[in-house]
Amino acid sequence: MQYFRQLILLIFPLCLFSQDFSNQWTGHYSYFQINDAYAVDNKVYAVSENAVFVYDTDTRTSETISTVNGLSGEAISTIYHSSTYDITVIGYENGLLELVIDDEVRTFIDILEKPTIAPTQKRINHFFENEDTLFISTEFGIVEFNLERIEFGDTFFVGPAGSQINITGTTIFDNSIYATTIGSGILTADVNNPNLVDFNQWSTLISGNFNGITLFNDQILVHQNTSIVSRVDGNVLTTVITTPTIVRDFYSDSDNLTIAIIDRALIFDKSLQEINSVTSTTEDAFVLNTALSFNNNVYLGTDSRGLLEVDFNDLGAKNSVTPNGPLLNAAFGLEVLNDNLWVVFGQYDVNFNPFPLKNRGISKLTSDGWLNISKDEVLGATSLSHITINPNNEDQVFISSLSSGLLEVNDNVVTNLYNNLNSGFEAFVEDNPAFVFLNGAVFDNDGDLWINNSRVNNGLKRFSPGSTQTFNVNLSGLISNPGGNLGFSDTVVDREGNLFFGGWNSGVIGYNSNTENLIRLSGESEGSNLPSNYILALEVDRNNQLWIGTFRGIRVLFNTSGVFQQSNPQASQIIILDDEGVPQELLFDETITDIEADGSNNKWVATASSGVFYFSPDGQETLAHFTKDNSPLPTNNVRDISVDDATGSVYFATELGLLEFKGIATGPENNLDNVAAFPNPVRPGFNGRVTIKGLTSRANVKITDIEGNLVYEEVSEGGSIQWDTTAFGRHKVASGVYLILVTGEDQGETTVSKLLIVR
Repeated sequence: MQYFRQLILLIFPLCLFSQDFSNQWTGHYSYFQINDAYAVDNKVYAVSENAVFVYDTDTRTSETISTVNGLSGEAISTIYHSSTYDITVIGYENGLLELVIDDEVRTFIDILEKPTIAPTQKRINHFFENEDTLFISTEFGIVEFNLERIEFGDTFFVGPAGSQINITGTTIFDNSIYATTIGSGILTADVNNPNLVDFNQWSTLISGNFNGITLFNDQILVHQNTSIVSRVDGNVLTTVITTPTIVRDFYSDSDNLTIAIIDRALIFDKSLQEINSVTSTTEDAFVLNTALSFNNNVYLGTDSRGLLEVDFNDLGAKNSVTPNGPLLNAAFGLEVLNDNLWVVFGQYDVNFNPFPLKNRGISKLTSDGWLNISKDEVLGATSLSHITINPNNEDQVFISSLSSGLLEVNDNVVTNLYNNLNSGFEAFVEDNPAFVFLNGAVFDNDGDLWINNSRVNNGLKRFSPGSTQTFNVNLSGLISNPGGNLGFSDTVVDREGNLFFGGWNSGVIGYNSNTENLIRLSGESEGSNLPSNYILALEVDRNNQLWIGTFRGIRVLFNTSGVFQQSNPQASQIIILDDEGVPQELLFDETITDIEADGSNNKWVATASSGVFYFSPDGQETLAHFTKDNSPLPTNNVRDISVDDATGSVYFATELGLLEFKGIATGPENNLDNVAAFPNPVRPGFNGRVTIKGLTSRANVKITDIEGNLVYEEVSEGGSIQWDTTAFGRHKVASGVYLILVTGEDQGETTVSKLLIVR
């Protein structure tokens, strides 16, 4: 029976047809780090960290392939395109294999799921095509894959006594297959031998460690971790090229051999004579990971500048052919307002430790595309972690650093860095501007910026743009040893101007700026009902309720104003009924990383291990749950969320990339001039919800049939509501024309729209 199961697995590879999410999602991946590339048929296939783009040299356009199109989102190690079968093959560090066939992604988990191979030894290093067989070099051996039948063949364990060894590449010449290895030298065998699974059929030509192999002009070339490229002459190596520094990669086609070293690409002709080179300079610097020459151009796969195209006839001009995108994939903080999204990439661990400090730039997405501010333009600031857009001046943005203070950006230009040396912000290491730990910040109704300042007594500060001084709120009477509190996270303000913030072990701290009254909700104090004093996220929703995300669950403070008059304030847990009708706590024991309320007051909740939840306004209904398995999210650890009230789009920051979900819940409008329902008409087979948008805050929405019978009524909490096309939740309404009657909160404005439903 066990033999039969193994036979079935060989006949039917573990292939999954990946879903395309492009109708509802957009991937905003970074393509500035190029780790591998391959060129054929006037196209260059380039690998970034976990996505791919294809550059057409004829049309000079690029097409991206990412998780939105069905890729896994894991770290990619190598790429190949078979022009014979028009198949793009993508190999991953974890052993996953994906094929793009007719714009459809097929995922093969055979290597990934092999139980006899350690997870750390499944990396796919290289592809080589011979006739209908693709030879896959991995860290455990060689795997055959039939490109015509789209199925795996044999696996060759060719180490001593059939052991697993790291194969870095293969090639075929004169009916012999050659394989370079780490530790076992260069191996060879008769490629037509029907018994290549027998390690005894393989022999060692040359011992040593070899990082790569290629066939160029009927010569087998190899490179080791040195500055030498060698030719295999029988069982000896002959040095043919010596480079200034260690060879990082090489690539050959019918005309040229291209060698990549850290600061230059070297191009050689068939006689192995250097004919061209492109070198990094102080004025035009780059770091190379890979390079290839193709159609009289050299393509530089750089570590941070993307893919650069250089014409052989003008080596000084470097043209970026990288798709538009943010600087990095490791998005940490987001903030969006009126279709302008800001992204930062500084980060810290669970103990609010930002070291080693990350000197990274800033990215901004507008309707015109991405604008990137490089790390050289941020005045030396590191660990940029939180973004606050001035609602009264959207061109002014403040970015908190958990190390360097507060960065000010005006009209997309960094203008100031405020720290302990030039402002009222404090460093917890005396006179050292590298220890000004600022994080969550929010503007109040008076246009002042409130921001938390970690590890000092004056942990909450009011900062007025245009000034360098701060108004300080001392927390020493509320938190014993505020300087020992490792860090604060979020800061929010309610309708009455009350401030709330939290952090590592502080619980939730509230501050009434009028009375200067401070309160604290803590798990240590009786009745506060927090599951953890570690607060990661706070959100004041459209009902002025405070949603609290902790290290171990979620809570809600329903009366933010009254809490200052209570001697023992407490938060409430949300109790829901599971599928069997048993009461349970919403998101019990989950680490909540962010909470955002959208235009309909629905809640987007990010977690550290379970993806993103989308709840109804009271949390009683789960509207959606997005994970790595059912969405383009590349990981279930979602760091931050931001909702654009203007468009309804929802942005998710992860360490592996930035995703946008095309939401429909918008913020409230100033009038009812643009009320509309969609889809309209509702056609047969539609099982979703109708969205009515363009509403003012607290607008009354009534839906009646053509005879005036009321079938639905709701008061909007934002700029839109959703109707499930049932009569008050009882049954689906019949086909017909329905009237949507909308009345403003003060009843001074009304409008009527029509909706056609066809069952």
